Amino acid sequence: MAQYSNAVAACQPGLFQQVYGASRTLLHKLFPATCLLCLDPGQPPRLDLCRGCEDDLPRNLGACPICAMRVASADVICDHCLLRRPAFDSAFVPYRYEFPLVELIHRLKYGGQVAIARILGTLLARRLAERGPAAVDAIVPVPLHSTREARRGYNQAREIASFAAELLHLPVEDRLAERIRNTEEQAALPAIVRRVNVSGAFGIRARRPLPPAIAIVDDVLTTGATVDALAQALRRSGCRRIEVWAVARA
Repeated sequence: MAQYSNAVAACQPGLFQQVYGASRTLLHKLFPATCLLCLDPGQPPRLDLCRGCEDDLPRNLGACPICAMRVASADVICDHCLLRRPAFDSAFVPYRYEFPLVELIHRLKYGGQVAIARILGTLLARRLAERGPAAVDAIVPVPLHSTREARRGYNQAREIASFAAELLHLPVEDRLAERIRNTEEQAALPAIVRRVNVSGAFGIRARRPLPPAIAIVDDVLTTGATVDALAQALRRSGCRRIEVWAVARA
């Protein structure tokens, strides 16, 4: 049966896309988008978040242009970045890591609710689009170690990046970087230990020149140690400009 289906698809290249599109439209009609926060209708075609709840999410306004940490005045470089400039050039993190985003991110990261990545990726892409065209050539999601990804079943950063990239029309280089050390989870460590924990944790396995400008994507930016370690690896491999994009700033 599978061989027959493959043969039909090969003879009629557009058939699969037509069937897939019709099936998706039918599913959206049978199961319309519903906001996961207030249970009102979501945003078509399939965003489980209503516009009102999207507008109420805690925005990360008045942030350091390099690391997105909240500062007293907008666009002022924070003391941390003045003392030690990270390996990345800038960070864009549109929301604060507060309720209800904490709940959504935890459900994605630890609750197996991978569908929430569509919400977070869409939010990230919309806020990025508001500031103008992206000045990067590709997106690199922060990789998980293979052991942890196998245990979780997916990489939440890759899932978020895929939805954001689709809306921003950017390629996702999800195999360019790898986590070569199975480090302890950063969330369980104090800030002072995090930089040591991820030092040398990433490797670049590209056999071709890297895109000159890359955006590293993650779910939450806390101390910035993880994305800084990945940015260092990208710099060593020839990347000239690196931005960090995350959904929420802790």
